[in-house]
Amino acid sequence: MKFLAPLLIAFLAVCVQAQQPRLPQLKLEDTTGDQRVLAERMIKETRSGLTGPFNPMLRSPEMSQGLMSLYNYFRHNTALPRPLVELAILVTAREWSTQFEWFMHYPIARTEGVSAALLADLRQGKRPASMKPDETAVYEFATELLRNRKVTGATYQKTLTLLGEKNLVDLTTLIGTYATYAALLNVNEVGIPDNGGPEYLPVK
Repeated sequence: MKFLAPLLIAFLAVCVQAQQPRLPQLKLEDTTGDQRVLAERMIKETRSGLTGPFNPMLRSPEMSQGLMSLYNYFRHNTALPRPLVELAILVTAREWSTQFEWFMHYPIARTEGVSAALLADLRQGKRPASMKPDETAVYEFATELLRNRKVTGATYQKTLTLLGEKNLVDLTTLIGTYATYAALLNVNEVGIPDNGGPEYLPVK
């Protein structure tokens, strides 16, 4: 999405001034061998290049090739509707208080049709007041899984009925994948400035 490029460039420029990650930011010219192959793939295939979770991932190229395949599957190949993919990612970002993940995916969720009102409630850690049935299922499934490490029978059945077996499995794995990205971001202390727009996530 073309509108993300200038937004991301401005964001990264401010972040460099505001906070340095624990692992220094690598550039393409800093990499060699398997790391260079991975870096070139990241630049070609991701929205944020070598920044965000991809910077720490460069330290483990063999492992990260698998994470890149999951990234691409959920970006291009899953049958889960795009609004539900973005909602699940943002629930994960909220539960993990992962600012970079929220910053990247908030505008995408809006473009995909997730309402500003829903996201405003989610941003504040509230249960959204108005959700469609499939959004409710994804919100409840993701929230229960992230908070309790399991889901109730009622939540499982609702999600299964609305989404089907394949999408339920994809949703579970999507949440786990973005929890992994959130962990990488939080361990590496990748943050954003404390600004007031809805694309900026207040930390719990």
